Amino acid sequence: MLFAAQVLLDVTPRSLARPLDYAVPQSLADSVAIGAPVLVPLGSRPAVGYVVSVGEPQVTDGLRDIVDVLGDPLFDEARWNLASWIAREYACRPIDALRLFLPPGSSPKVAKREDGWRLKPPPTSPATERLVELLDPGYRPPAAAHRQRAIVAALVNGPLRVSELRAAIGPPDAALAALQKKGVVAIFEQRRWRSVSGGLAREDRRHTLTKAQAEAVEAIVKASPGSVVLLDGVTGSGKTEVYMQAVDAVLRQGRRAIVLVPEISLTPQTVGRFRARFGAQLAVLHSRLSDGERYDQWQLASSGEARVVIGARSALFAPVRDLGLVVIDEEHEPSYKQSSEPRYHARDVARELVRRQGAVLVLGSATPSLESLHASETGEVRRVVLPARATGAPMPAVTVVDMTQEFADGNRTMFSRPLAAALDDVIARRGKAVLFINRRGFASFVLCRECGFVPHCESCSVSLTYHEDRSSLVCHHCGHTEALPQRCPRCGSPYLRRFGTGTQRVEAEIVSRWPDVPVVRMDADTTARKGGHERVLAEFEQAPFGVLVGTQMIAKGLDYPDVELVGIVDADTGMHMPDFRATERTFQLLMQVSGRAGRAARPGRVVVQTYWPDHPAVRAVVSGDRSALVAGELAERRELGYPPFGRLARVLVASPSRSAALSAADEIASRLAASVPADWMLLGPTEPAIGRLKGLYRRHIVVKAPPGVPLGPTLWAALTDGAARTGVRLAIDVDPYEML
Repeated sequence: MLFAAQVLLDVTPRSLARPLDYAVPQSLADSVAIGAPVLVPLGSRPAVGYVVSVGEPQVTDGLRDIVDVLGDPLFDEARWNLASWIAREYACRPIDALRLFLPPGSSPKVAKREDGWRLKPPPTSPATERLVELLDPGYRPPAAAHRQRAIVAALVNGPLRVSELRAAIGPPDAALAALQKKGVVAIFEQRRWRSVSGGLAREDRRHTLTKAQAEAVEAIVKASPGSVVLLDGVTGSGKTEVYMQAVDAVLRQGRRAIVLVPEISLTPQTVGRFRARFGAQLAVLHSRLSDGERYDQWQLASSGEARVVIGARSALFAPVRDLGLVVIDEEHEPSYKQSSEPRYHARDVARELVRRQGAVLVLGSATPSLESLHASETGEVRRVVLPARATGAPMPAVTVVDMTQEFADGNRTMFSRPLAAALDDVIARRGKAVLFINRRGFASFVLCRECGFVPHCESCSVSLTYHEDRSSLVCHHCGHTEALPQRCPRCGSPYLRRFGTGTQRVEAEIVSRWPDVPVVRMDADTTARKGGHERVLAEFEQAPFGVLVGTQMIAKGLDYPDVELVGIVDADTGMHMPDFRATERTFQLLMQVSGRAGRAARPGRVVVQTYWPDHPAVRAVVSGDRSALVAGELAERRELGYPPFGRLARVLVASPSRSAALSAADEIASRLAASVPADWMLLGPTEPAIGRLKGLYRRHIVVKAPPGVPLGPTLWAALTDGAARTGVRLAIDVDPYEML
């Protein structure tokens, strides 16, 4: 009987987005299975693809044979079905969705050589190591064979790696060869797992749960399969301990768990705590690992040796069998939304994953998203509250400083008088403080005071940020860097002034005012290298006293009991962004960073510097009551049809040619207008806030639809069968989280 396989090709053109049928030769019948990487003919050249189904062909004429099977299956039918759902939901190619589930760096490629087409090996492969085992413990080497005698003595207690012998006795190769020839030792290879940083060292301290924590664990453990629990707990309420005890309960049931944190800055502390509790059962997956390290962690999960996977967004796609629990910590964070294809949201994919696998999803946050809060009000998810800190410590007192009054009173420095006094007090008592400024660099921009010239990026429609340590101007969008000019390029004036405040400037000001105080800066510059987050956090943790200056990566999840003071240098960043989530995000950020203070015996203080002291987000932080803010924001979104009362999609058009971008955007808008249902709304095409980025001119169209409506299939059908748009890039973003 002739069998055929549907093969999803690992190629770029959207015209080849769907699986193609290939015949299965008899010689490959036993090895062609769902998930297997295969080599197939595509026109006049070979291509790599993945088998997504096997069965009797509907049409046999013209089917070409699969050339070869390139390895064992890399995914199963369940994962392919979920990848297909992601492709439909987020209007992307199935291969882009499927790549989420493949082992990191494992995809084979085809390259043309002089002698024909050849497979390039994947960039990662299992690491092996040579071990030596003693077969004859009674053997006594000759007295003169000192190295042989040392080897035999070293192996009495068990096998050793060749590298260990080399470190202990020097080059062992000749002596090993002699012993192996006599049958005294055996040399063999075994798989070596590449080590991964264990995070910050932590002891496993199982605290007695508060009543609220115990009720939360019980609610999670007893939740019905496929359900969602929202863990709404104030900062310091012990959400991580609830997670760990829920994971422990799932493991005792013989099932497994995935725990997500929103960004790499949270990984060191969280991994340290989970590793202390679960040890070798833990696998870690995040973007700062090498391809080889991520490949090994993926394999640990696939083999079942690791029963708990923890990491950033991509850890959701680890090959975890018998999944019982998925935890998304800081579920409100926008970093759970992927910014490139496939533009999925981890929270929504996790809901679909637990539904299909009969697991439970826990969404945890001190400042839940409005979407999750609304879902709890409608009964779609169950909300469990942790209303107080686990230690019994009070929430920190919040002081708001009106910076317009500070300016009117003659204070021209970045530190208001209340913040400077609070820092003086903490430093005098050799305590610790955290200063938050949501902008890296030294100054936001440079301006000529004579003609008003501001240096802009040559490829992006944004101003350049001044970095003091490099004495250079940097674009934080494309990375373009140029030297700070000595004179204005437009008028020649020497009067170039630096405006705005960044982390480098705050650091410099602290060093100037308090020269003996240790200062640690945590931003994208200081943590750029591998292990940077662990190094910076460990430096602050081990300092007897000092100040941590950082961007939003210090604002959430970090637990330092000895932090007494949090100073928010500029609360207004992002407050008036052209984004319907601006108020919500401002509140979340301010509330989260405030929660770093006062987690232990000494009470905490928070000083918020702002030019908008009556802003709803600031008022909610001061009162500690978000109810008025939530009610107001939800009412406004209901009126305007924004999530959760409607769905959005963004279609972004970009091209090096401005005219091509404008023309393509108009054509796409017309196509959409003729394709979408009558109750959908189209806005645009218009120029987004950043009209040019990385050398590309940009236009976008916003689509608004009723809640619960699947946007992806309609957008995909409308936008992928149009005329070829030479030199134009098209991106579809369903449920976008930024529209700059």
